[in-house]
Parts: sequence; C-alpha cells; structure tokens
Amino acid sequence: MKVCKPLLICLFSLFLSAGAFAQTLFPEKVNVRNTINFCMDCGSPKATCGSYALDYVSDVMNRKYNFKGGAGSISFQVLVDSVGFSCVLSHTDITKSQLSWDLIRYLNGCLWKPAIQGGKRVSSSVNVVFTVANSRISGKMSRMSQEELDELKPPGNPVIYNKQYTYANPSLNKYELTAFTKFNSLLPGNVGLACVVDKTDVLWYATNNGLTRFEDDVFNPINSPFPPTTAVNTIATDKNNTKWMCANKAVYTFDHDGWKLFDSTNFKISGAYHIITNPSGEVFFTSNKGLLIVRNDKLVLMDQKLIGQMPSNDVYYAYYDTHERLWIGTSKGSIMIDKKQKVTSFNTPGTPLYNVSISNVVEDEKGNLYFSLLDTKKTTGNSDDEGIAVMNADGIWVHYNDKNSGMPSNHVNSLWYDKFEHVLWIGTHQSGLVRFDLKNGWENYNNDNSAIPGFDIAQITQDSKGVIYVATANGMLMVRRK
Repeated sequence: MKVCKPLLICLFSLFLSAGAFAQTLFPEKVNVRNTINFCMDCGSPKATCGSYALDYVSDVMNRKYNFKGGAGSISFQVLVDSVGFSCVLSHTDITKSQLSWDLIRYLNGCLWKPAIQGGKRVSSSVNVVFTVANSRISGKMSRMSQEELDELKPPGNPVIYNKQYTYANPSLNKYELTAFTKFNSLLPGNVGLACVVDKTDVLWYATNNGLTRFEDDVFNPINSPFPPTTAVNTIATDKNNTKWMCANKAVYTFDHDGWKLFDSTNFKISGAYHIITNPSGEVFFTSNKGLLIVRNDKLVLMDQKLIGQMPSNDVYYAYYDTHERLWIGTSKGSIMIDKKQKVTSFNTPGTPLYNVSISNVVEDEKGNLYFSLLDTKKTTGNSDDEGIAVMNADGIWVHYNDKNSGMPSNHVNSLWYDKFEHVLWIGTHQSGLVRFDLKNGWENYNNDNSAIPGFDIAQITQDSKGVIYVATANGMLMVRRK
C-alpha cells in the first residue's frame, strides 16, 4: 500500500498571527495558501512521519533521478496540523531544482502523526533532511536541539510606558515588513549590533556572531582579519566608501586595497563606542579616552586636557552639523563647540540637554537637529529626562518623552531621518520602532502588532532607494514602501 501520494497544494488553511510562536526556518520559502498557528518541533511525542514513508519517497526519487557521483543534502520544514495533514513551508535548496519540487509534492502527501501537547493534538513544524550519498538519496527526520528551540521563543512583550497615547498606526499598511533571522536566512546571528549602507547600496550588518553583507536580499559572508564569529560593535562608511569598524577593541578599515588594522598604540585609543563619519571626510571615534578625530591620516584626540570644558573623557557620541558645530555627549553631560571654537556647556537648566548625554544625532534638510538623550545618573527604570530633544534652525528647543508625546518609552538606542518621507524613525530599547511625522503623528511598530522580530532596536539605516534596515536583538528587519 502506498503511504504517500503527491499533492500539488496544501490541504489546510494557515494563518500566522503577530504573536504566534511560529516562523519559516529556511531561506527558500514555499508559497502556500494559508496556515494555522504552530509551534516548532514541540510536543511529547513530537510530530513524525514513519521511516517507511520517507523510504517510499526516497525510492521514488531514486527511480526517477540518477544520483551517481552526487553528494549533498536538502532540508525541509514541514508543517503538520492537528489532524495529520502536511505542508512544506521552507527549504534550503536555493537553486529550486526539480528534485526539490518533487520532494515537496511527496512530503505534502505523506501520512503524518501530529504532535501531542498537554494531552491534545497540536500543529507543529518538523524538519526532514534528504541526503545524497553513495549514488542514492535517503530521508530522515531532523530534530531541533533545545538551544535552537530556546532561540526561537518569542522575545516577550514590548514595554509601553505611555498609557495616554493611542497608537492607531495608520502608516503601517504602507510598508512591507520582512524579518530575517539565522533560521530563515543566512544571517550569522540574531542579535544585531550595528548596520550601515555603503555608497554602492550594500548593507554591512554586524551581529553577535559575526559580520555579513546584504546584497540583492541575500546575506553574504565576509572574509575579515578577525574570527568569523567576532562581534563588531560599530560600523561606518566614509565619503570614499571606506568601511570603518571596531571589533575586539581594535579598529579596522576595508576598501579596494583590502583590510587594514590600526595599531592601538599609534591610534591613541583602544576600541570605540561609536564610529561617526562626516561628509567633509572626518571620522570620529568615541571612547573612554576622549573623542578621536581622524582626517587625512592625521589624528587629534579631544579630551579634558585639550578642551577644559569637557565634562568627561568618557565620550558616548559626537556629531558635526551643517552649521559647523561639534556636539559631544559624555558620561557627565554634553557640550557644543561652534565654528569660532566657543564652547557651550549644558550644565544649567534651560534646555533638554541639561545634565544628560547626547547618544545619537540626526539632522533634516531644514537644519533641525534631533537628539536622543541618555540620563547618565539613571540606574534603572524609565527616566523622563531621556527621550528626544529637537532644536530647530532658530535655536528653539522641544523635548519629547512618554509623558508629553506619543513616545512609548524614553530610552532610545538609535535615530534615523528619512529624507524620502520626511519622518523621524526612532529605535527604542523596549518598545520597538517609532515613526514620528515631525508634527504630532506618532506610530509604534513592535512584535505585538507587526512583523518586527523584536522590540530592542540597535540601529537603523537606509539605502538610496528608501529601503530601511533595522538591526534588532532578534533578527534584521527590512522595511519597504509598497
């Protein structure tokens, strides 16, 4: 008796809700009609397909194809519903060969035993691997490790401190949101640390498990002088398209001549919190020894010895605006140095920068400056001194936090000014992504109401076509306008 017969489509309906503990695992996704909520390789016992069924599929393939001299394997993620119907969701064959399509058809028609959880049948996805060796193909179940299952768990619920504002999110349906993880793509790690788009529209993306590039919607590994699993904490690209990055407390560059390591002794600092590049060609390195400025291979270290008004040598961020003013945020406050070298300290009340550090700065085409603020005295909780400060071209300040605006929380990791839509994108630590239309329109996108993989946003960048890339603690998010 045949235990499998090919089905061209899935036989059941599937719906993925925003909070479902479910996702496609492999890079090649199969377009199916619908789906139901499911868990990953869960249950006791777990969903299974008898070895006789996989032997039958293998025999059919061995009669149809000549595998002589061949070697390799293809993994399939198969969804098995509570009744036992199956549907392939994703696989690893980027060539999309006829063999893969034949295997999908037969896996969709196999007889499966559903997973049991809490005494009830549940829908779950399981993995099947077909391997070619010794001139034959064979299939077997491939169970996920507990470590892999732990990584697949939802990141939790975003924290929204603002209870007065209602987030209607009218612009959300304007975007196509795509999440990439180590399970559904070639992303080396889920914890994103930094990202930047270079002059050729290539995205350089750093994770806790290595550095990669993203071109034509595909991740490509990079040969670098540091181990492939090294965490790169900051990346920038200068006007010559040279990439600057910090890894293992060392600074590297990459250009058409290849990689270069800056010796820490001659470089004056060891590592950097942030690397910031200016259109004029300067490169800033913020560190616990001051602000190091590099231009045309000349180095200047700005510290308390050089600038007496510097609150601290522990510099978090720096920005050189279009009015030739240098803004510096330190662990004990912020200063501004104008083009006449006059230093303004923000150590008295009167502006939102009073006794806080600048942690990020962006500027729009009108010369308005947007600052994210860090309360250097805060130990825990949600400080009202943080949030977003705006200084317009006339020098008038506005301070937004979760008490007087639509900010969902006050701690901000990153800012990006979108020149295509003339909006401010804000990456928060606990509440996901914020879209601010610069008037009074606040929107909050997170893993509870959208396809964003998590709520902790590390950095935001954008390419020349307007596509936004977001580094999160649970994968990379790509935002395209429809």
